Amino acid sequence: MPQRDLVLVLATAAIVVSLIVQGFTLGPLARLARFGRAGPGDPVGPGHEETMARVRLAAAGLARLDELAEDDAAPDAVIDRLRVVLQARIGDIRARTDHDPGSAPQALTERELRGELIAAENAELARLFDTGAIGAATEHRLQRGLDLELTRLAEGPR
Repeated sequence: MPQRDLVLVLATAAIVVSLIVQGFTLGPLARLARFGRAGPGDPVGPGHEETMARVRLAAAGLARLDELAEDDAAPDAVIDRLRVVLQARIGDIRARTDHDPGSAPQALTERELRGELIAAENAELARLFDTGAIGAATEHRLQRGLDLELTRLAEGPR
């Protein structure tokens, strides 16, 4: 076959170019067609499912807490503290998902404040351990709790 090398180069080039062009346009085309979403009104973002699950988990916890409160299963002070924690969790999640431009700086300020409080607690824990007021086992348990709280704080906005 005459010009066999030219035919092979042109065929290979056509295949490579068509694959590259189709590969680069597939993502934008899928987003434009809204594949992977149930409908046009759905929120954007891969973390929406987790966020909605977190709100529902906290709401279920509040509902169960109300049932326990009616049965007098725990002291009112304990129930009230847990209710405040769950309501704050729901509020934090909703504040992060709220697209109001004024809500983001407030949430950031609260996170910074909580970080400062954890840092102060860490410093006091180190001072208590260094002065011998608490033992190593107590220091490790308290440090673990502070580390977990700091991790939760770092995971904040998703």
